[in-house]
Amino acid sequence: MNDLMKNIGWENSVEVWHVAILAVAFMIAFVWEIRKQKPRKPFRIIALFFGFISLYIIYLSPFILTEKPQKPVLLIGQNISENKIDSLEIEYDLEAFQKLSNSKFLKVGTGQQMTLAELDYQIDTAFVYGYLPQLNPAYFQVREEIEIEKKLNIDYPKSIALDDSLSIIIQNHSKQEVHVSAVIGNDSISKSIPRESQSHISILPKSSGYILSEISTEKEEYNFAVKVEKAEHYVIQILAATPDFEWKFLGDYLKSKEHSVYQKTQISKGKFKSSFINWHDSLQFNRGVAKDLKVLFADAKAWEDLPQNLKNQYLKKLKENRGSLIFRTNPNSQIQLSLDKSKPTNIFSTSDNLLEQSDYNYLQFNNLYQLDEVSQNTVFRLVKPDLIYGVINFQNSFQLKLSGNNEEYEQIWSPVFSHLIRKSTELFYDKSEWAMQYQPFFFRLWSEEKHEGISIFNLKNDTVQLKLKPDHIYPERQHFMFYPKTDGWHFINLKNQEEPIPFYVQSEAQINQSEFLSNYNYDYLNYLNFEVSNTREKEEIYNQESITLWFFFLFLLCVGYLWIEDKIT
Repeated sequence: MNDLMKNIGWENSVEVWHVAILAVAFMIAFVWEIRKQKPRKPFRIIALFFGFISLYIIYLSPFILTEKPQKPVLLIGQNISENKIDSLEIEYDLEAFQKLSNSKFLKVGTGQQMTLAELDYQIDTAFVYGYLPQLNPAYFQVREEIEIEKKLNIDYPKSIALDDSLSIIIQNHSKQEVHVSAVIGNDSISKSIPRESQSHISILPKSSGYILSEISTEKEEYNFAVKVEKAEHYVIQILAATPDFEWKFLGDYLKSKEHSVYQKTQISKGKFKSSFINWHDSLQFNRGVAKDLKVLFADAKAWEDLPQNLKNQYLKKLKENRGSLIFRTNPNSQIQLSLDKSKPTNIFSTSDNLLEQSDYNYLQFNNLYQLDEVSQNTVFRLVKPDLIYGVINFQNSFQLKLSGNNEEYEQIWSPVFSHLIRKSTELFYDKSEWAMQYQPFFFRLWSEEKHEGISIFNLKNDTVQLKLKPDHIYPERQHFMFYPKTDGWHFINLKNQEEPIPFYVQSEAQINQSEFLSNYNYDYLNYLNFEVSNTREKEEIYNQESITLWFFFLFLLCVGYLWIEDKIT
């Protein structure tokens, strides 16, 4: 009975003056019935009472809440061809809804328009194809992006070291040859890319700073910036739980970048092998921890086996140097991290729940949802002012080296060095990859110093002052949001920043014409919504089933009885 009462709701609220009027009217009718000379007065008074009550309940409009079942759906953006929609329906075998220009969706094949809240079931997984603004996470449990078939794909580094060549890979996925024109800094390049093949553009920057780049075809245009900076050589330690090729080839790669590396590998129980790469005599140790340690790579099992005091020494030194602690999932146990980050996980451990004890002073993997998803199911991070924690979930990148695919190897490791290792002098920040006209552009930074405001200016000398938006999850992470009204290059000015940070705003017309941009999900803070959607406690979402009709029948029954009984007596 208690559960039933919890699931009953009312569209209108009870008003005291309504109840008072109802009581006065009932008393008048009650006195009227008492004065009548009828043989069945008690039954008439009961019918009269229930008649008044049912009439008022009809006004209150009661309903029963029934829990919605859960189903996955396919959500499709605007401007997707009918043939593509048909093929998606066949492939996924789900109810499909296409986004309309308003806030509603068109149910494919029926012509019915509705919002997601109006569905008679709850969405457990929203499979999204095409360009869709961020959905209200209250409507679904998990949002899963479907890979878009791009005609042109461009891979470029976010930053490179001075004296390194800037290499850009252009992949042509279409069935026909594509002519490409590129302006990379002061260099102009033109070439044709055969169908279903790739081409490389490479230049050697002569100075540090940002290189503004533009790559265009007959129909599309891409603008981006690459930062050229003086090479930093880090002191890196590697803790390996067992000898394996992944760490060996990483060591060779770090050697080619002139980093100083000390690797300690467990070869059997209680026995370890140490190796040094580019290790200078000036580099000092304190109980096995390098004084200038900047990055610690560790197998999860190797970190688990460390004594607690040694873990604390590593953490203390990394924090002093504003460094990075990067875990790799255990060799021979490659896993797929679930997008439902609310579920605790012990998949990184071979015995106990690794790093899940609350008294440990470092990342807890049972709070995996706190990690940014830099590269889906591959690289994760948690950034704090004094330390960056990272997780890498790949094991076989060395095979690319063995087959001679050095550029592909660097692409695999690029997110690690771009997003998990903080440069020594600059503020740590990131921003929307592709900014679009009239769409929100996100910029955020991690800093112990609060930046109450930043300024953004463009080449037309328009300047906008942006205020800090607080982060309710991490106080040290600072957010700024900007709605650009004009297209073209824009620049971010930060306090004590030597050079403005550039970003290019794609025009609204270009967005509609470009398959790549129209399919790009601009919601840069998508993974922050995991805290709202995927990690929330499971909520019971209900349908409302009106029960007013039953009280209307009760009212008719009572009135009918009074009328008939009055006629026959």
